[in-house]
Amino acid sequence: MAPLLATLIIAAGLALFLRTISFRIRPLLFARREVRWDDPTARTEKLLLYGFGQKRMPAKPERPAGAAHVWIFVAFLVAQLGTLASFGLAYDAGFHLPFLTHESQVGQIYLWVKDVIDVLGTAGCAVFLYYRLVQRKERMTLSWEGVFILCMILGVLWSDALIDAAMLAKSAGEVPWYLPVSGRLAKWFLYGMSQQTATTVMTAGVLSHITIVMAFLNFLPLGKHFHIITALPTVYFQRLTPQGQLSKLDLENSEKFGVAKLVDLSWKEILDTYSCTECGRCQTYCPTYVTGKPLTHKEVNRAIRHHAQQMAEGMPLPLGALFARLDRTRPVASNGNGHRAALQLPPEMIEKMAPLVGEAGVLPDETIWACTTCGWCEQACPVFIEHLPRIVDMRRNLVLMESRFPEEAARVFKGMETQGNPWGMGSNRRAEWCADLDVPTAAAMKEQGRDFEYLFFVGCAGSYDDRQKKVSRALIKILREAKVSFAILGEEETCNGDSARRLGNEYLFQALAQQNVDKFNQYKIKKVITQCPHCFNTIANEFPQFGGNYQVVHHTELIARLVEEGRLRPSRSLGEANVTYHDSCYLARHNGISEAPRQALVSLGIKVKEMERNRTETFCCGAGGGRMWLEETLGQRINQNRVDEAARTLGGAGTIATACPFCLTMIKDGIGETGRAEQLQARDIAELVAEQLP
Repeated sequence: MAPLLATLIIAAGLALFLRTISFRIRPLLFARREVRWDDPTARTEKLLLYGFGQKRMPAKPERPAGAAHVWIFVAFLVAQLGTLASFGLAYDAGFHLPFLTHESQVGQIYLWVKDVIDVLGTAGCAVFLYYRLVQRKERMTLSWEGVFILCMILGVLWSDALIDAAMLAKSAGEVPWYLPVSGRLAKWFLYGMSQQTATTVMTAGVLSHITIVMAFLNFLPLGKHFHIITALPTVYFQRLTPQGQLSKLDLENSEKFGVAKLVDLSWKEILDTYSCTECGRCQTYCPTYVTGKPLTHKEVNRAIRHHAQQMAEGMPLPLGALFARLDRTRPVASNGNGHRAALQLPPEMIEKMAPLVGEAGVLPDETIWACTTCGWCEQACPVFIEHLPRIVDMRRNLVLMESRFPEEAARVFKGMETQGNPWGMGSNRRAEWCADLDVPTAAAMKEQGRDFEYLFFVGCAGSYDDRQKKVSRALIKILREAKVSFAILGEEETCNGDSARRLGNEYLFQALAQQNVDKFNQYKIKKVITQCPHCFNTIANEFPQFGGNYQVVHHTELIARLVEEGRLRPSRSLGEANVTYHDSCYLARHNGISEAPRQALVSLGIKVKEMERNRTETFCCGAGGGRMWLEETLGQRINQNRVDEAARTLGGAGTIATACPFCLTMIKDGIGETGRAEQLQARDIAELVAEQLP
């Protein structure tokens, strides 16, 4: 009877699962094509480290919950062997997996590990049940689904333990050392039974285990726990390009730009939404969520996932589409977006599809424009969901296709287009900041036949913003003191286009980027110094898309190196100074530069007081993603939140050191807005170092 019941349960479970999965696959088939199978060696390494190794799970600030998830994950993996054994036991009471018998040493070690892991997995489930039912974490969404899944996992673990216990009770032997849990379970509850009763208990355990596994399998695709199936593929297919690099649109060969509807998303972007666990880690240090803005990436993922599931109901499933996805030589159709798709939905079906952004869309405009592209969501996500490219692609569609964007952005675009800077100030005034310093220009050096090692890319803020001009002048003093060979472009310099690209104006960005690359190459530039992390990121990570490959160094890196080499010797110590350092998102998080700025401060004898949110866990100033130029009217101002944290760290008074023009402006404004102008000051690291030079 047991074999028949097992067969019915397995057959019905698999049939229902395949039907459900077919609807989850359909949106992927009609999505934008994207190559994610390059460099299998690197991808496999990341899968082992972050997928099976769960490296991100115990990370700050969610270590207890992260450790609990690791226990559950490991228990779930180990339980798979027990599940295979259960399937075999349903047909043969003497079945065992090869090499995993009670008599073999390997089998004994496996059974011991499984017993211990069952306890750890149970402890992990208990932690999450506590967080969901007793002391609910704010980042977690309380739902019956989460509790149900935890109970299902417990059912899988303990039905497996029951099978081992019943098998031991059936033999009525002594509890062996390698069954510390199931052995005691047998001794406490099952010893003394007749062999027939113990066999019945084992059969019930096997059928219960198979039923739970099949029910569990069919429940997964219905909600957020689909990530149990899709998370590892998502980790494997993560992007290998720098986090700070956005994709380059094919402006010449495309009929439409950006992402407007579900079919414009890539298959990987839809897969990302399937893999979102709704754990809320992306919210913990997200500047928009923390300060009450209408954006949480968890909710964005959920909204797109639900939309994809609704649309899948009307999508066909031609079997040939599966092979078209795998066959790289087979011709594929264009979706008109400069990309390729394996197959197309009927035009009338696409026409009826709701837009992703808008009043009648999946997401409101305010959500898309709130993002500062700080990157915390991607830093925190344990399965490497790529939130920022998707947000920027939606902005691209709004800007380039619908001309729908914040009013302030229009002024910024015009200024960049006509004068080469977001303020719209005369391009002929770009070098006024150093008119009295006799700073060499690349043009003059070339005319004189002289070489220089570095191009100092001053940037728009360093050229036009009165506060940042002081930083530019301080950096000139440092370069000259260390006898660094450098030049600037002067009036030939133009904006690199960072804000334009992140606000969605890819056309303007590409024009500015190509103009800069052509100018750099004209002067055969090899090395570039920047004082702005946004300039650093664009020149280092995005100019290569236009044929510009340069060795880019941030000014804090150069200062730290010059001090280490003995070429820069501050004459005074600031050991008594009360200083904290604010990490720029585009320096620390996007580009991994967090120690050099601190080394520069240490060279002045400063003992930096660290804010709670620091280095790659830094908190945004609120200016990234083009938000520097947009009004902030909802919730608390992001810069004020950061200044409040700095004030707590400094005990109310001191210096907030920065290494970014945007951060310096936002922190300075935040100090004034919170009424702390007499207690706090914002200074760039270059200013602090330059003041201590002879």
